Amino acid sequence: MPNSSPTSHSPRTAWFAAFAAAALLGLTSPTGHATSPEEAIESGQSYYLIASNHGNRGVTFEVDNSNDWALLTNDENSNGTAVVLESKDAGYTIRSTSSNWPGYDTWCSVDKGIKLGKADGCATTWKIVPGEDGFKLEDQSRRTVTHRTSGKSWLGPATEIYSGRAYTGFKLVKA
Repeated sequence: MPNSSPTSHSPRTAWFAAFAAAALLGLTSPTGHATSPEEAIESGQSYYLIASNHGNRGVTFEVDNSNDWALLTNDENSNGTAVVLESKDAGYTIRSTSSNWPGYDTWCSVDKGIKLGKADGCATTWKIVPGEDGFKLEDQSRRTVTHRTSGKSWLGPATEIYSGRAYTGFKLVKA
């Protein structure tokens, strides 16, 4: 006759069950890198922000019209430029660890894309949203980061997907 009292599980079984549940929820990638658990993000730590749904291409920046703009690297499986996430309000600001102009290193969501600006000027607070391919980044206007699917993969905010763009699923890898 089965025992009606709860069965006890070994700590090993409980750990495995928790890890499996986290993987199913998209909280870790198959390699164990953080993909969405905000509690795993260390504010001030350098990370590579990798597009898990677009060839594992990292974020970087490039000059266009006298500003640095965020985009994905040209090559697959390339980490790109490290970023630092700083806790702010109910989200994070994102700062590139390098840029072409001193002090202009913070991600700013504007209609044309994501430019690197001054932290005290246009810093966007990004919310981390769990998604199918890792996590998504959402700005204060509830626009989600997308990338161009052909040519240079410039990053930009969008409320819906249109031809030539796709939502960007990210994972974090410690630098």
